Amino acid sequence: MKTPFVSITEYEHKEMLDAIGVSSVEELFSGIPQSIRRDAERALKRSTPFSSPRPEQEVIEEIRAFARKNSTTVRKASFAGGGAYAHFIPSALQYVLSRSEFVTSYTPYQAEIAQGTLQSIFEFQSYSAMLTGMDVANASMYDGATACAEAVLMAMRITGRKRILVAQSLHPHYREVIKTYTQGMDADVHDVPFEKGLGVTSASALQSMIDDNTACFVAGYPNFFGAIEPIDSLFRIAADKKALAVAVIAEAMSTGFLMPPGRLGADITAMECQSFGVPLSFGGPYIGVLASKKAFVRQLPGRLVGQTVDAEGTRAFTLTLSTREQHIRREKATSNICSNEGLLAIAVALYLGLTGKSGLMQTARLNHDNAVYLNNSLSRVEGADIVFGSPFFNEFVVRVGNLHHVYDTLADDGYIPGIMIEQYYPDLKDCLLVAATEMQTQRQMDKFVSKFKSRAAEQGR
Repeated sequence: MKTPFVSITEYEHKEMLDAIGVSSVEELFSGIPQSIRRDAERALKRSTPFSSPRPEQEVIEEIRAFARKNSTTVRKASFAGGGAYAHFIPSALQYVLSRSEFVTSYTPYQAEIAQGTLQSIFEFQSYSAMLTGMDVANASMYDGATACAEAVLMAMRITGRKRILVAQSLHPHYREVIKTYTQGMDADVHDVPFEKGLGVTSASALQSMIDDNTACFVAGYPNFFGAIEPIDSLFRIAADKKALAVAVIAEAMSTGFLMPPGRLGADITAMECQSFGVPLSFGGPYIGVLASKKAFVRQLPGRLVGQTVDAEGTRAFTLTLSTREQHIRREKATSNICSNEGLLAIAVALYLGLTGKSGLMQTARLNHDNAVYLNNSLSRVEGADIVFGSPFFNEFVVRVGNLHHVYDTLADDGYIPGIMIEQYYPDLKDCLLVAATEMQTQRQMDKFVSKFKSRAAEQGR
């Protein structure tokens, strides 16, 4: 049972102030100019109905009423993906993860005495390397988007080049993070357009844009539209110019279905592992991975845990490489990325250990089969068109007239229909990114298609 928040007493309040040598909270914050301070109490009263003290049970019910306004994947059937996916989380994982000895995300400073923490990170890194097909994988990326940006910085350090080519079909949030990370670094970032009818990167456009100053080419695998990029041929184009090939996996479940990018020419792979036992949680925290060829290991940010033996010949784990500025000379640091993702790394390792290789492949196959079934069903709906003809994993794009109205009415019917992508791609007006995972039953999909059909028909009249 979760313990509710219990406020401190007036005596405890005064005791804390005395301990730090101030007479009031106002004195504690006196160094902050009034012009930039916010009246939190007044703001709270404006945003809530709590104008005066209320009984605890009334406050709890009021907050629950606020919470019930959220559209969650528990209350509504969700067909939204786009980098955050509703997958089943085994009860055993939740039980083990709740143990108090695991509840920390902080970086191990006295690393070798924290053998349990080091082993959990080592197992996570091993799984990550196997799934991506790369030689080595790190820990301590915040999420897939920052891992992707760190991959770009890594490529710039390795090649000494500044030109960055990014597939326009890469997740738009990831592209924005790349641009943010490279600000002030004289980086020259360009989007490579996609084939309009296929939704995958145009090889001819990449061929014409890449040159001897290009540090890397970055592509989603699958991409934001759910389409499976032909990264083997695209990465060969990059290799011809000695540019590094960066694969980005926003949906980790696809690793149980697709060939690892490391076997298709990737030099660096960034991945978001939220699909493996990490709940959606309104957008975070999530867990990123950065993996690469062994030749680039010293340019990996974060930390690497290695397995060895101690003086008595017993298996032991050690912090093999840590390239953060607090651990090594500042000028040698690759990144200041810090917080250890220990708890979520344990979640991912538990998920993969519980499902196993065959279980992961079966779950990934079910994702794909459900998406194909939904795609075929929606393609038969009058007024709806499947936008791209490329193979996909578990999501795809469908166009329907007056999408905003259709979306709102489907939401009223109890669905999260998908993601309207015109906000990211203005040319894709009335287009909806729809995802299906193992969480959907055929009955749920049939009911969704039936509602979709009736709502689309309303627009045709």
